[in-house]
Amino acid sequence: MRFAIVFISLCFATSLASFVWAIENDNSNQSIDGLNYVYPKTMRVGEDEILYPLVLLRTALQYSGAKYTLKASSISMPQSRSLKQIIHNDEVNVAWTMTSQQREKELLPVRVPIFKGLYGWRLLVTTQNKLNSFSSMNSLSDFKQVHFIQGHDWPDTQILLDSGLPVVTSIEYSSLFNMLIKGRGDVFPRSLLEVEMELNTFKDDAGENLTVVPHLMLQYPTAIYFFFSKDNPEIAQAVEKGLAIMRNNGEFDRLFNAYYRSAIEHADIKNKIIIRLENKNLPLLTPLDNTSLWFSEKDM
Repeated sequence: MRFAIVFISLCFATSLASFVWAIENDNSNQSIDGLNYVYPKTMRVGEDEILYPLVLLRTALQYSGAKYTLKASSISMPQSRSLKQIIHNDEVNVAWTMTSQQREKELLPVRVPIFKGLYGWRLLVTTQNKLNSFSSMNSLSDFKQVHFIQGHDWPDTQILLDSGLPVVTSIEYSSLFNMLIKGRGDVFPRSLLEVEMELNTFKDDAGENLTVVPHLMLQYPTAIYFFFSKDNPEIAQAVEKGLAIMRNNGEFDRLFNAYYRSAIEHADIKNKIIIRLENKNLPLLTPLDNTSLWFSEKDM
């Protein structure tokens, strides 16, 4: 009898310890208050309230009807680190970034291109002293001696390399414009959605030296998605549901246009020579056939 009691007590203690360990190591991102989302902390104070991806994410969660919390990570970090945190179920569990075969292998995407593919529409930022060298260029072959500046782990980098274009890279985003200013590269392709803001940001460092090649742009198919851990599909499903509702009721387009219609018009696409590149790293499940998800020249 005494042996039976001791045995039962040991079993209970072992089960209790296992239960406590499971609670302490739970990475389900759920609590009694709902779903918990942690995104990479932004670089600028106050940016969280107005940054388009975060406004879109917050609005999608509201439309989903789910109970949720949404907060920034404890520290700022490079994109590569935030993606590793998602993979390993660390602090960050949602980020928005450009898709690639490798990223979709490691992470769970919600395949709604939040910028309608416009991060593949690239204006060419260069310096005033090099601007004339682009005046006679109008085809891909003309760029074979031009050195493109890119982030070292960006999917865009491989797209340019696959097209036979020379690329120089840096790990830090903030150093890329400095590379251009100091002549360590010839041109820095930037999305038409971001180029004006970036030129304003870096003009203090460059004076009036930075400019955009007026008659050319690159275009390649790509998408920026919200990415999640494959171990936590429930937090992705809520966002996917909310985005679907927003697309159906027109709120997605309204929000997108409020942020970016002016930038699209200012890019003057209809008067550009568009040099189209192949994206060999585009995942097979990219919803290219759903034209409603993507920007088109017909939208101008």
